[in-house]
Amino acid sequence: MKQLFLLLVTVSLLFSCSDVLDEEVFDSVTPENFFQTEKDAIVGVIGVYGGLQDHQYWYRQFLMSEALPGSMGHFWNEDFNTLTYTNNSQNLWVLWTQSYKIIADANSVISIIESSSLEEDLKNQLIGELRYIRGMVYFNAVRMFGHIPLVTSVPNSIQDAVTPKEGDDESVFESQFLKQVDRGVVYDFIIEDLQFAEANLPLATFTNGVENGRAKRGSATALLAKVYLTQAGLQYNYESGDLNQGDASKWAMAAQKCEELISNSPYALEANFTDVYKNENENNEEILFSIQYLESSVAGVAGEGTQAVARTGIRGSDITPFSWKQSFSNLSFFNNWVTANSVSDNRFETTYLTSYIDNDGNEVNYGAGNFIRPHIWKFVSDDNNPDISALGGTDYGDNTIYMRFADVLLMHSEALNEIGGVPDDNTIFGVNQVRQRAGKALITLPISKDDLREVIWEERKWELVYEGHYFYDCQRTGRLLDEIALNWDDNGGNVRRIPLNAITNKYYILPIHFNALSSNPSLIQNAGW
Repeated sequence: MKQLFLLLVTVSLLFSCSDVLDEEVFDSVTPENFFQTEKDAIVGVIGVYGGLQDHQYWYRQFLMSEALPGSMGHFWNEDFNTLTYTNNSQNLWVLWTQSYKIIADANSVISIIESSSLEEDLKNQLIGELRYIRGMVYFNAVRMFGHIPLVTSVPNSIQDAVTPKEGDDESVFESQFLKQVDRGVVYDFIIEDLQFAEANLPLATFTNGVENGRAKRGSATALLAKVYLTQAGLQYNYESGDLNQGDASKWAMAAQKCEELISNSPYALEANFTDVYKNENENNEEILFSIQYLESSVAGVAGEGTQAVARTGIRGSDITPFSWKQSFSNLSFFNNWVTANSVSDNRFETTYLTSYIDNDGNEVNYGAGNFIRPHIWKFVSDDNNPDISALGGTDYGDNTIYMRFADVLLMHSEALNEIGGVPDDNTIFGVNQVRQRAGKALITLPISKDDLREVIWEERKWELVYEGHYFYDCQRTGRLLDEIALNWDDNGGNVRRIPLNAITNKYYILPIHFNALSSNPSLIQNAGW
């Protein structure tokens, strides 16, 4: 029986940001009568950004990357924080299909803009934004699933994405819509996308201290640094299940990209850690890229908000209206955070909520009712006030940060440490900038390469927690099994439902979903699954 694979042949642009939408009616919509003006093209590009907003995609990314190593517990689709997911888990299927849906949308809009009559510089800028998004989604997908199909264009017909029935010519499996390729091929394509974006996107300007939230040149430069850093780290061998050394030459390339941002860019650390996340200043000078949201009362249309606050707040409390009983800090991770940094760390009260004063003036501490653990507070920022303009749980306006300058500083120190001999002032500069803002003692020289490696690892874990980096950092440094054991929590809320000694290297990669394997029998499952 023929099956359509990956839903790649349809384009559904989730046009958001209603202020750019003014209807103009055509008898039919074709490349010849659409995207011929700047306004039309921006509508299409914003629609592709809209795919990132979808909580079906982004929230599951967050859930996997934080719950799997164990920084957070969760009461909704618990398979990641309990390590009970299989190749038939819904979370995995959504991550797979939503990734390819965004990629398909990007491919379609790129194709249309390329053939449009737009002025060349504008055309390249818009395509640069789309290639940044596509590169970002492929980067997430290749780190999750390893060897995947690399779809780079729009299918000519539905037959391009249909698997053959028995007796048909199986050469169709060589189609890019079906063929599984090595991760190295995917990385080469990601780098091409990001280099094009870097060459054609405008610089961020931060007029009055903020940007408009669309990808800029620095967004691509920072993501290139992250890609190189990942390639330099350990790689899960999806044929044997081993961890293999990466390409050590990429350390220098990562360091160079970070250096470009540190020495010659408009980005900088916010002086106050809390200000990074404040709703009125979310596109600030520390943010290299974030996924944009607006409350309905601000946007003027429903559906522009995020669920992150509702999912991480305290159900039934007046401090987080509309919240559900879902996500919270894993107590083991929280205790480790406090032991390493103390509650006097300048990041503590923004990262965690451990108590609050309710509307009746009573102090409420974690440990009772729905407030069973310390809660994740980064996403709530300053929304818990009487002027909140969200109208429901799916309607908060907080942006989801993908990359910020603190990450660049830490990557810079890490890359220099790995390629250098004895660490010097330049090596410790980035990590010390992050520690200084946190109110921690600075690293002093001399320090060994091995000791500095541990300091940088810890600082990434504390600084960037709950921002979607934890699993990927564990993956490329070979620390995943140790971190799972360190965060093991058998005392309610985040109970691991398999024995600790049953956790193997297979957790370094996600299984390819049963549905994908069934619809495309040429796919090969990752080792261990």
